[in-house]
Amino acid sequence: MSHKTMSVQLPLKINLREDASFETFVAEQESIALVLSHLQQHDNARYAGCYYFFGESGAGKTHLLQASCRFYTQRQRQSVYFPLSNSALPLIPDVLNGLEITDLVCLDDVDQIIGQTDWERALANFLAKSRVLGHRVLLTGSADLIHWPVVTDELRRELVSIMPVHLFALQGSRELVLALQRHALYKGFELPIEVGNFLLKRFSHDLQELLVVLGLLEQATLAEKRRLTLPFVKDVLAR
Repeated sequence: MSHKTMSVQLPLKINLREDASFETFVAEQESIALVLSHLQQHDNARYAGCYYFFGESGAGKTHLLQASCRFYTQRQRQSVYFPLSNSALPLIPDVLNGLEITDLVCLDDVDQIIGQTDWERALANFLAKSRVLGHRVLLTGSADLIHWPVVTDELRRELVSIMPVHLFALQGSRELVLALQRHALYKGFELPIEVGNFLLKRFSHDLQELLVVLGLLEQATLAEKRRLTLPFVKDVLAR
């Protein structure tokens, strides 16, 4: 199966970002490598359980959740991804009922529903059942667990079963260039180091902004059938 296969989510169909994969994820913390290894142990109950990725915007939280869904789908395992902060989706606490039978459940921005009694009870019940079945749950949010405004005893009891992982947005030039190179390879072309360094100097150290520029360069290389050299990049960006 192609590594770019879209995952059909249950019970809603939510398209995953095309570039969300473990291959394109880069983190500055060495400890994240162990977490990534655990996330890819999909057939080992020892590595099941619940991870909570938290940190500022741009740290790669959504990327990891969607990469995990894609990884499971490629291996014919069930996965579901819910962006809980998306007001366009008809999400209510009952959406968690029965999800414990799914191999992988990813709840993005879960801290958005903390403090709401019905949601907390549904979440606590779901986490407990998933743990018994040995399935994996991935959560994301901006705040540390200790700062969650929990209002129910049910969820308080479940917090001890959640493994918090603090993610940080990429800041170092080396890591940012590496991330750009991995995204380029995923798209089918090479990004020389000097081009990556030039993009950082020309634009910003915000990975999402840099990926937009990379997308423009990808279109240019396809249209003109040329390699991504520094002179070519300068020419494209000067147009």
